[in-house]
Amino acid sequence: PEFEYKKAVVSTQSTGSTEYIFAVLLVRTKHCTNMLNPTLKAQLGLNEDQVREFKDAFDIFDEDVSGTVSTSELASVMRTLGQDIDEKEVGVMISEVDSDGSGEIDFEEFCTLMARQMEKADPEFEYKKAFKIFDKRGDGFIDHAELKHVMTNIGEEMSDHEIAAMIKEADLDGDGKLNYDEFLNIMLA
Repeated sequence: PEFEYKKAVVSTQSTGSTEYIFAVLLVRTKHCTNMLNPTLKAQLGLNEDQVREFKDAFDIFDEDVSGTVSTSELASVMRTLGQDIDEKEVGVMISEVDSDGSGEIDFEEFCTLMARQMEKADPEFEYKKAFKIFDKRGDGFIDHAELKHVMTNIGEEMSDHEIAAMIKEADLDGDGKLNYDEFLNIMLA
């Protein structure tokens, strides 16, 4: 079909006493493909469904169909959604991702903003970042060599025996390395 109905669930951000609801709307949108540069999509860690949802929301915010969202357009939609926000606050949000300095955000910049908001909304975001620092090979595990490398780099000189003991204590499945859940257990202990 040329048009399809999609639910656009975008993001919520709390900063202090103000909560920004970006969009939870049912929209009628033209089906699009290749909406986002594949390299940027990969860098932001977005899948096709997320890109489509962001496009749906972007089209709602882009009231004048200019291909960009201005501070006034974003503020207007947010006020319509019941948010008490002024254009200055929206301007700050836009300036964080406005790579060309135009004062408006295009679709790629909007996706960058939304991906950042998704990360901030994830309560495990900091733990996931820390795990990636330890997991040098990116295979989803922290082994003896990776743990020793990080500990040495942070100034903790530990013997191979001490590293092995650390892993053994946290290694619940007994495979000799730590997966993300085992790592998270240590962090939350």
